[in-house]
Amino acid sequence: MFHSSKLVAALGTLVLLAAAASAQNQPTTYIYDAYVDNQTTVNTCSAGENVNLNGTIRFSYQVTTDSTGNHFVIKAASNLTGVGQTTGVNYTAVESNEYDSDTMDSSKDMTVELKSDLTPQGATPSMTLVQDLHITADTNGSITAEVVSNDTSCGGAN
Repeated sequence: MFHSSKLVAALGTLVLLAAAASAQNQPTTYIYDAYVDNQTTVNTCSAGENVNLNGTIRFSYQVTTDSTGNHFVIKAASNLTGVGQTTGVNYTAVESNEYDSDTMDSSKDMTVELKSDLTPQGATPSMTLVQDLHITADTNGSITAEVVSNDTSCGGAN
């Protein structure tokens, strides 16, 4: 009985050590929230109505380094609402996308597109919201990001 207790204790210790080693090998995830406050896009599907957008875009990223350089994996996740300034129609846009980049530099500067369905409440047709995002991230955990433009096209993105 004593021998089997020692065996169970030894196996339990090995499992805990393996889990701790695995957790130490996981890259840190850095997070930055960019606030979208009354940014305007134009509903190009109906008479050019301005739509004011509000909400957040959460940027999260990890960076790993090996002999070939630094590998950045950046995810942008939007959670936006919008209001048509003429019709009062309410819109929502919830989407995420991942952007990967490899570089020998300690930082990465990129401009990417995030496309999402700008879905109205009611009978108004859906649009695709295309946001240009400018992102700068480095290997020390610093990230800055902003929406540099908002455009729309008729129909959904997906």
